[in-house]
Amino acid sequence: MTNLSADPDARSEVDKPAMQRPDLVFTDTGSPRSTHFDDFYFSTDNGYAETDYVFLQGNGLAQRFAQLAEHSHFTVAETGFGTGLSALATWELFEQTAPATARLTYISTERYPLSKNQIQQALAAWPSLSWRVDRLVADYPPRVPGFHFLELNDRVDLLLLFGDVNDTLSDLNALVDAWFLDGFTPCRNPDMWQPPLYQAMARLSHADTTVATFTSASQVRNGLQGAGFVITRKPGFGKKREMLYGRFVGIQGPPRPGLWPQNEWHWPTPSSTRPESRAAIVIGAGLAGAHTAWELARRGWQVTVLEQAADAAAGASGNPQGAIYARLSHDDTPVNRFYTQALHLAQRRLAKLPDTVPHQQCGLLQLNQGNKEARRFGHLHQHNPFAGELADCLNQAQASDQAGVPLPCEALFFPGGGWVQPPALVADRLTHPGIQLMLNHRATALNRLDDGQWQVQAETPEGLQTLIAPQVILCNAWNARHLAHSQYLPLKPIGGQVTRIESTPALARLQAVICSDRYLVPAFDGAHSLGASFHVGQTEPCLSKQDDIDNLNNAHQRLPDLLSGYEAVRDARAGQRCASPDYFPQVGPLLDAERFIETYQTGLTKRLTARLPQPPYQSGLWVNLAHGSKGLCSIPLASRALAAWINGEPLPLAQSVANHLNPNRFIIRQLIRGQR
Repeated sequence: MTNLSADPDARSEVDKPAMQRPDLVFTDTGSPRSTHFDDFYFSTDNGYAETDYVFLQGNGLAQRFAQLAEHSHFTVAETGFGTGLSALATWELFEQTAPATARLTYISTERYPLSKNQIQQALAAWPSLSWRVDRLVADYPPRVPGFHFLELNDRVDLLLLFGDVNDTLSDLNALVDAWFLDGFTPCRNPDMWQPPLYQAMARLSHADTTVATFTSASQVRNGLQGAGFVITRKPGFGKKREMLYGRFVGIQGPPRPGLWPQNEWHWPTPSSTRPESRAAIVIGAGLAGAHTAWELARRGWQVTVLEQAADAAAGASGNPQGAIYARLSHDDTPVNRFYTQALHLAQRRLAKLPDTVPHQQCGLLQLNQGNKEARRFGHLHQHNPFAGELADCLNQAQASDQAGVPLPCEALFFPGGGWVQPPALVADRLTHPGIQLMLNHRATALNRLDDGQWQVQAETPEGLQTLIAPQVILCNAWNARHLAHSQYLPLKPIGGQVTRIESTPALARLQAVICSDRYLVPAFDGAHSLGASFHVGQTEPCLSKQDDIDNLNNAHQRLPDLLSGYEAVRDARAGQRCASPDYFPQVGPLLDAERFIETYQTGLTKRLTARLPQPPYQSGLWVNLAHGSKGLCSIPLASRALAAWINGEPLPLAQSVANHLNPNRFIIRQLIRGQR
């Protein structure tokens, strides 16, 4: 059920808890050992053989992978990522046995994440895994609490949940096919092997879910049986006498308090069945539309993209340069958790772009703008959760050194940041063979047919054209409100102008993106992009000499030793961003607003949702909107999450974060406040 009880307006601002580091030592034989738990991370005899015997064979994965249907998906969930050995072994087996179009998501939770160096040292005993280890380490996320999404290759994803298992699994939205119950033994790590673990497993499992664990402790066997698993013993690996494996059959008898039914707050769990028709229509060929179409096409979907203009990226996605950035803080809020995860993914994608897409991973500096940034920088100075892994606080001299030019103040430095040319990025995503781009097609009407499919009518130079598909995703910015006929989809256009200034000898030394309330990008084709202005409510592109002046004056105020304010303007480009009233994206399925209001307007309070029926969603209608000025950062993760949802894969976001992306959150807020 959707989170109708929580007020999405709530924004707790508490300090982000420090990620706990492992107390790890290596023995003379090279085996990693936790001094905190007084136990080894894997068998000292042969850790890989133990993983294969206990988890891969225990869950019958070789046979199950081989039997997967084309374009199907399999989910493994593990407690205790540790060195990553089990994840890499599963990845290896999947590539050896599964069909070429099948996909794997490996989910693992870890309270004490190892460093990159520790992972490499721990797994050095298996040279055959070295390239997989290198791939894992290259994308390894910052060790801060929350969900972290890694793309190991085109078919295998790793979702790392950093934090206490009881917190992370309760925030997970997935259907798990196989469980690896790892981690240290119950007697050495009793906090993990508690009822909330088994309750979460029951919520996330289905009729064919299996489980395997190295331990045969009675408390583990009893916990699994109480959660609906039929458990069997078999000989353990090496010196271990027995291990456990089993299958989920569900809870027998009346629901047990605290265990069933599922949590009231989470959105409907993605379906584990294959979509009957893998066809979709995406409306809008900007960054959001191109990424959404690309993510679906990668999963074997046939996607038609409708664009009203004569070219893709004709709107706000058409600027010649765009910075990949997010304004992170030390506060532990859903917004900050989303942008932390989104920025890591966007930076990794930036590093892998082909040469055909102009880009530069040159680093990005966010300036401390005085009073406006004082609180944020003050918290980061006291404790920077990203230090050495995502961002570092630099003093004025250090920031100037990274920039290559004199800066007037301290800055937050993102070494993985940089810039990209958005039109080229859009073109790259739309070249997938599963995508058909139809230009000069302005969608004018959207109707649900009796058979459940969606009919889209589009005006073209040749006349009216009708297209039909079971899934439609609106990515056409603020125009989506009119197409969806929903007054409860609040979107606002924000006009902005980017000014291109000729490079000078001083500017040519700039070697990193500079961000304050506007941005300045290193030279591309002999010019620097500077912007952007900000005009709420502006609905049509409107080039303005005054906006060029404002951009230059603002940059001169922030960078007086670099810009004179009278640099030569080469050209400018105006466009419209699309934003929500709360300046956070809108991603997910749309409700039938009128039916929803009729059902919920008298019963929606913060504590009564358990008595209310399932919200009336418009099946097959989705949105990916309102990314504002941070689209290059937020769109890759948002599109990935939306495609996973549509395709029946685990949601790569914490559910508490996904709830804040809910495009229906504004109507929910109104009803909670007693407004019609």
